[in-house]
Amino acid sequence: MKKIITLSIVAIFATGVYADTDRKEQNSAQMQIDALQAQIEKMQKTQDEKIAKLEKKTKRNTKKISAVNKLANNDNLKFNADFRTAYDSISYKSANGDTSSNGVFSNRLWLKMAYAPTSNLAFYSTLSYYKVYGQAISPKQGFNQYDWVVNETANDSNNIRLKEAYWLYKNDTFFGMDIPWTASIGRRPSTDGLLVNYREDQKAKSAIGHNINMEFDGASFSYSLENLTDVTGMSLKFCFGRGMTNAASRYYGVDYNASSNSYSFNGTLDYTKIDGFKNTDLVGVLFNPYDDGQYSVHTVWFRSYNMPGMVNIGANQYEFKQTGDESGGALSFIADGVGDGINDMLDETIVFASFAYSKTHPKDSMLGSRDSEIGKSVYVGANWPCQLIDDARIGIEYNKGSQYWRSFTYGEDTLVGSKLAARGDAYEVWFNKDLIGKKLTAQVRYTYIDYKYTGSNGFFGDAGTPMTMSQALANGMNPVDQAQDLRAYLRYRY
Repeated sequence: MKKIITLSIVAIFATGVYADTDRKEQNSAQMQIDALQAQIEKMQKTQDEKIAKLEKKTKRNTKKISAVNKLANNDNLKFNADFRTAYDSISYKSANGDTSSNGVFSNRLWLKMAYAPTSNLAFYSTLSYYKVYGQAISPKQGFNQYDWVVNETANDSNNIRLKEAYWLYKNDTFFGMDIPWTASIGRRPSTDGLLVNYREDQKAKSAIGHNINMEFDGASFSYSLENLTDVTGMSLKFCFGRGMTNAASRYYGVDYNASSNSYSFNGTLDYTKIDGFKNTDLVGVLFNPYDDGQYSVHTVWFRSYNMPGMVNIGANQYEFKQTGDESGGALSFIADGVGDGINDMLDETIVFASFAYSKTHPKDSMLGSRDSEIGKSVYVGANWPCQLIDDARIGIEYNKGSQYWRSFTYGEDTLVGSKLAARGDAYEVWFNKDLIGKKLTAQVRYTYIDYKYTGSNGFFGDAGTPMTMSQALANGMNPVDQAQDLRAYLRYRY
């Protein structure tokens, strides 16, 4: 009997031990399962985020490919029109307190042409007409016809000019490497670039608009490094441009024939070098270290050679001369959507911040200084969907330039002068509205510039020397102290 009781106790104890051990093993297994499940859920979330970003990027690239394929599928030249009628209320306040204002109506037409004979090759061109209403009372031909800005300057003539004309070649491999690349030569699209394009309600063109916004003839070569480096959106681009040629045009000069007291065209040296002038060239490198479709970083560095300027040769007389070189660059960050699914408004909000610099390399004197001077500029902005009106966006922008800041933004579309060239503070607010999709749109925009130094929109000679308003007045000048432009337009595109 004692043996039976003893065995029963042992059995009960053993059963309890085994049950406890089994429960511990079950708990441990469940913990492992829970940890594994959490890890799977985390991996799934990460994968979903990557897929969402990839879909967004694929959608963007598909649009580009579709646009080229649309051209290639039809063996003829495709035309597009972009016609804008604007009214600008312009006002200036001079350093001595004088004010001047005017209301200006203008028409701007871009006639665009494109043709893609193959999936790898396409041609693009834009003819431009930009005219103020009516005939000017006292027309003057000066720098308003300068090739850097001629298509961005409203004139009183009915001229149609060439704004862009270039061919674009693209391929998915570069010498057998998995590097998609493009090459383009011609009159390149170098106005209304990145950051500036938001207020202009259009896709960004080639350069970063913070310090490059003017017309060039040249070439570009772009390489996508994403497949090579496994870094999302990484790319590299080389640009080359010529802003001024030293070639004498045909019949630039003629030889005097003393014996017959008449001009002889037989000895004309067409297209040879003009004494005292060299080619004005620019080389640039654009590097985008990251771009996932939402967050992106963009950089540019450039060097320009033989920059022109108005140089004082005495007694308030100026001569157009080349004064030296300039280098510069910009670093820009863009958030195309704030956060991840916080709300619809933030998903569609765009925020950007950019820093740029310029540095002169004088041959003799640039911007009134024989030393190399560095200028700096900051540019920030945000735009978002209007919460009260459908199919509309609101934007605010601010930029500030230092004393020696010098940008290549002569072609910026602001009638009071380039806000991004300002040596001082510039504020802007705009409202863009789709009336009939993108076929008919409207804009109201207000720009205010508070200049701290003179020469903001000048070239690289004495005329670009920075002075405070009080210094300018003391030297017998009366420069613009403040500028304002209130613009309203209707724009038709097809």
